Amino acid sequence: MNIDIDGQSVFVGQGGVEWKTNTPTLVLLHGAGMDRTVWVLLGRYFARHGYNVVLADMPGHGKSGGSPLTTIGANAQWLWSLLDALASQTELSLDDVTLCGHSMGSLVTLQAAADRPAQTSRLIMMASGYPMPVGKPLLDAAEANDEAAIDMICFFSHAYVSMLGNNPVAGISVYNSAEILLGQAKPGVLFAALSACNNYQGGEDAIESVKGKMDIVVIAGDSDRMTPLGRDPAAMLHTRLGATLELIPDCGHMMMSEQPEASLQALKRSL
Repeated sequence: MNIDIDGQSVFVGQGGVEWKTNTPTLVLLHGAGMDRTVWVLLGRYFARHGYNVVLADMPGHGKSGGSPLTTIGANAQWLWSLLDALASQTELSLDDVTLCGHSMGSLVTLQAAADRPAQTSRLIMMASGYPMPVGKPLLDAAEANDEAAIDMICFFSHAYVSMLGNNPVAGISVYNSAEILLGQAKPGVLFAALSACNNYQGGEDAIESVKGKMDIVVIAGDSDRMTPLGRDPAAMLHTRLGATLELIPDCGHMMMSEQPEASLQALKRSL
């Protein structure tokens, strides 16, 4: 479905199931330069197992119009504007909302949860970290719309076993699929999104705003080189959040495609 937010068209998927009244809401938000299609398995599953699933393309991404927003805070405000509009025009309820984001989407959902903790029942952060620095070579390549940016992201986002074709779906190359998806992003989108991650400085306040006020889960791949857990247990994101950690083995940053079944089971336990 399409809905107008701040004068721009936003495309929202529902996992193939129409929303129902008196049903909890699960928001699944994609990462930088990607779109709602990264959630195909998880979105369709939970839409059929007790949730109204919201699969929105962020501004400038996928089928949504407009230009990408340049800060995490602006994306978080946009997310609540979208949810408010959907709740006023559809059967969607905001009484029981789970915010779940992947990579950049996880920072947006963290900030959104901090903005409205009373309306957020659960926060689930997948392939996340704070701060989320982006190296200058990657930023420069993204700003120049150079394919090298996509190559760098895909190389560091996949576990080594994923690069060798380790996937339960025969004939699928998750590495090549990620290259294609990122390559479909409009010029400037990837740079805007990566810059927003790199420049985000509100995480410490957001962490303090959500800690102890909602159920929080961090889902991480043990081979993630884009947003690694780190070596200091006290500095790890789940420790700082007081969150449950779900660690997926043989998995990098692109967990929904690299380890689809393990990601599904981790999200099921989180809910």
